[in-house]
Amino acid sequence: MSINKEIEGTHLIKRVALIIYLKSVSDQYKLRRYGDIVYFSKKMKYCMLYVNRREAKEMQKQISNLDFVTYVEISAEDEVNLDSEHIEKQITDMAKAAEEKLQLEQEKNEDQMQ
Repeated sequence: MSINKEIEGTHLIKRVALIIYLKSVSDQYKLRRYGDIVYFSKKMKYCMLYVNRREAKEMQKQISNLDFVTYVEISAEDEVNLDSEHIEKQITDMAKAAEEKLQLEQEKNEDQMQ
């Protein structure tokens, strides 16, 4: 479940993350006036900036027009299914696949030893 779905009935402002790819790492400081920088990667030259959901599209256009910005995208965090049943199913599926792989490797090793 998304945090934005949980705060629908409250007075809190819904926010969304913009992922901004930069030409230079030193330009991240110029983005502080647009929102809250919550993550910055020096190696990958991108940062995550939280802005109000209502203003996200407009901010995306404004920021993408800046000369030090390569690309801007809106985070797809609402599309991620965090329901506990869904997560449990994924974990069990991964465990089954890992067990099958381990069993095949053990059988392969036994065949090689003979």
